[in-house]
Amino acid sequence: MSSGVLWMASLVAPKGKRDAWLERQRKDLWHWIHFLYESGQLNPTSKRQIAKHLRNAFSDALWLRFNRDQALRLAREAPRAPRFCLLGLALLLIVVVAASGFAPTIRGAFSRLPYKAPGRLAQLSFSNPYIHYPSDALFLTAARWSQQSKTAESLSAYSWEPARMTTALGREELTSARVSPNFFDVIGVNAQLGHVFHPGDEQQCPNCIVISNGVWEHDFHRDPGIVGRQVAFQGTMSTIVGVLPAHFWFTSRDISVWTSSRSHARAFNSAGRTGVVLRLRPGVSRAEAWAEFDKLVRDAGPAINFAPAELAPIRDVALQGVEIYLLFAFLALIGSMAILGLHLVRSFSSKMHVKFRDSYRWWLFFTAKTVLLIAACFVASLEGPRRVLLILTGSVPSYAGTISSWFLLVTIVLAITWSLHDQYRRCRICLKRLEHESYVGAPARLFLDWWGTELVCSQGHGLLHVPEMKASWLEEEHWIKLDESWKSLFDTEEANVS
Repeated sequence: MSSGVLWMASLVAPKGKRDAWLERQRKDLWHWIHFLYESGQLNPTSKRQIAKHLRNAFSDALWLRFNRDQALRLAREAPRAPRFCLLGLALLLIVVVAASGFAPTIRGAFSRLPYKAPGRLAQLSFSNPYIHYPSDALFLTAARWSQQSKTAESLSAYSWEPARMTTALGREELTSARVSPNFFDVIGVNAQLGHVFHPGDEQQCPNCIVISNGVWEHDFHRDPGIVGRQVAFQGTMSTIVGVLPAHFWFTSRDISVWTSSRSHARAFNSAGRTGVVLRLRPGVSRAEAWAEFDKLVRDAGPAINFAPAELAPIRDVALQGVEIYLLFAFLALIGSMAILGLHLVRSFSSKMHVKFRDSYRWWLFFTAKTVLLIAACFVASLEGPRRVLLILTGSVPSYAGTISSWFLLVTIVLAITWSLHDQYRRCRICLKRLEHESYVGAPARLFLDWWGTELVCSQGHGLLHVPEMKASWLEEEHWIKLDESWKSLFDTEEANVS
């Protein structure tokens, strides 16, 4: 059996060296086993050692194909190279994007809106979450505005809030929206299965609901017979009359159930969760529509006009959330570059002069590395919590946005901290991670001599002093460039490995 294992291991070796290697291994193993047998040492422990030797024979045969020293040196040097770092971060970003389902939230924000003639749609929203008013107030007011408005061809009110629905998977927390019966006619969207609400449905089917494509897929496994099924929604048995297209969303991608019945909604709701969607008449500008609706809101009475209102094109509303995240990511990048620049000013020796090419590569590498990290955090924050909650619960609750915001904040802080720390520990010339760490000095001579850690570039470009204790905020890592007289101390063959 041992001879057979060695023969299989020999197949890994180069053909020209295979027979000699196999003959040598068989002789060594034969003498070893006979020595153990004759000396009475062939016990379970020695047998395990022989088995380990047979396993190692495969790697030993493989090394015949490569230069062992060069391969080990490459394995040690490659992870410290800047190219390895960038490739690793690029792979991380690809994995995050793929795991998120190729960033559907981000793609949806910048893709074509799923509405008919979206350029004529605008959203009138209220921004104060601390003002509450009766849920019916805005719906009644919107019905009156639709008859008075000269700039809006049609309009519909909406009000979203947390809700509960019980399916075969159990009771789930989700986000629902109550809309005027003409809501889907105003935005120009039809159902993928069944039908959406139309004027008059609130009387004919007061307990009807329309579900999102995500709920249909997660909770009902894309059952083609879902239309007409009854489920427990907000404490009442409700009938599913339609399933919305997969790409559809409005005001929030978290909304999973749509209804036109007042029995499904709370008696009072926050002004920040309500609004009106308008389809403007052809040729009407946003300024003209705002001039009219600003007056209508102020004349609506205390039930409505206490909350500040804003009229914005539907495209601006769709991009608003993503733009805030992008702005925060951009500010984080600028801030990290400012911190690094201040650090370099204090840590470089006054006698050191870095070439423009080396300085350019230094900043380009740091920017590329940080951008890849921030991009991965950006995608993971926007998509991760929503995807996890969708997988676990079948819907995206209203607090998903808060989780995403905090997740983005924490991950970007951690990413920039690591990026700065990694940059500090790299050679200012070749950008490789420094090695040969050594502890020098003594604490008792802190004021007379230097005390800390020294790291050296393997190619002999310079030496980095890292203080063990900073006496003041001006004392930073101190980089010293080594001149040509130091080159003989470094392995040129190792230095050429990248």
